[in-house]
Amino acid sequence: MREILAIYWKEISDAMRDRRTLMMVLASSLLLVPVLLFVFSTVMSQVESQAVDRTVMAVNMKDAPGLENYILRQGYQIKQAPADYEEKSRNKELTKPVLLIPENFENSLAQVKRVELEIAYDTSNRQAEMGLGPLRRLLNGYVQERSGLDLMMRGISPDLLQTITVKERHISRPDERKVTITGMLPMVLIMAIVMGGMFAAIDSTAGERERGSLEPLMMNPVSGLQLAVGKTAAVASVSVLIVILTVSSFFPAQSVIANEALRAEFQFGVKDALAFLVVLLPLAAALSSLQVALSLTCKTFKEANVRNQLLSLTVSFLPLFFILNPGKEPAWLGWVPVMAQTQMMNQVLKGELVSLNSIAIALLVCTGIVIASLSFVSKKMRQVVME
Repeated sequence: MREILAIYWKEISDAMRDRRTLMMVLASSLLLVPVLLFVFSTVMSQVESQAVDRTVMAVNMKDAPGLENYILRQGYQIKQAPADYEEKSRNKELTKPVLLIPENFENSLAQVKRVELEIAYDTSNRQAEMGLGPLRRLLNGYVQERSGLDLMMRGISPDLLQTITVKERHISRPDERKVTITGMLPMVLIMAIVMGGMFAAIDSTAGERERGSLEPLMMNPVSGLQLAVGKTAAVASVSVLIVILTVSSFFPAQSVIANEALRAEFQFGVKDALAFLVVLLPLAAALSSLQVALSLTCKTFKEANVRNQLLSLTVSFLPLFFILNPGKEPAWLGWVPVMAQTQMMNQVLKGELVSLNSIAIALLVCTGIVIASLSFVSKKMRQVVME
């Protein structure tokens, strides 16, 4: 145990010596979540502002007095669009879509002719595109009202054409939290873990091989298992620190959320933080042991960096499965590292209880990964000297 602790403290000292990398990793773990939540909440506020903004930009509204009357009755204001609305929409100066009304619109309706309303907007203008939904709903309401009036003028009740009504009934639990944008946070945490331990893992293995300091270390009376445990424990300590700091950043992050709906949705308390730590700490140890094992197979720092980045990309994008495939998750996901942790973190964010069975399975899998990696590293350590 004394030898393992000596190796552990030696690796921790080496990791702390690279102040620039250390500060970058620590700063990103503390600032990543607050920055993301601030950006998400700002975007949501922009979307909601478009929905609340009751203004319609139109061209040739004078030829549609009936439509103008309907829009005003819905509490909207009508503004004349500028003549160069196309250019201003492309330059992002115009932040709303423009309603284009054809000439003789009202006369064509009176003659029962088919008419066409156009909505003009630049697809690269995100703010204008956000106002597209409210304007479409407004025009659909006008079309329904106009069609109903036309039927009544001919002595036909509009109710005859609407024998079916559809309404929604929400069956979610009263205490269940809504998870939309915050569903991406588990992916952020996974990325923080893999990126946080990567540099320490590379430096303690491939970095030492490249510097020629691994061979003198092997000349000491220590076994390969002691070296494997000491180095892996040091890398895991860095990853665990990143996990704790990132989860802790959730608390101040709630104060920078600029959207009321997102603030009400993102209710992260002490119990949630403890649940996240229970879920993530075994995963941090498993990923650290994998990074040490992968880095030890490389002879140079650059080679190890490339391989670990591929591993990091693979691990970081696994949580996208839950975003791209919403619905009931298959049972076998509980046995897949990263996927199981993402599933449990989503349950915590929804306010659901994570089952002890799920935690036990994830812990068992992570323990198996750590044991297999330590076994590989302990054997590989002696082979490295001979290569």
